[in-house]
Amino acid sequence: MAKVSSRYDSRFVDYLKSIGGRWDPQSKTWTVPESRVAEVLAKAKELNVQDFKVQRESSSRAGAQPQASSQPAEGTIRMRLSRDGRFVLISVNLIAFADDVKRMLDGKRRTVRFRILPPRRQ
Repeated sequence: MAKVSSRYDSRFVDYLKSIGGRWDPQSKTWTVPESRVAEVLAKAKELNVQDFKVQRESSSRAGAQPQASSQPAEGTIRMRLSRDGRFVLISVNLIAFADDVKRMLDGKRRTVRFRILPPRRQ
């Protein structure tokens, strides 16, 4: 399964429901079958969905241990125009240890070291 999030768009919500997507109010994401991710990406692009993100869940085996929180957490690379078209908003793909970020958000750290990741080859 994959988790999908975006700015609210009723057309996109209707589409996600039509392919069997389920809303998770706790994480505020839609859960869709992994096999439909390519279709979801194409539909989001077709509808020009704002702030679109897909998080693929790792395949879980019975009895498998969850990943340790000290594993690096990845971001995404996104670029879009502001609503008035005067600015380009850029999100850069960074990596940092999840424990470090959590401790900073809890006020137990003042800084976190991030590393810029190279673009993925396709």
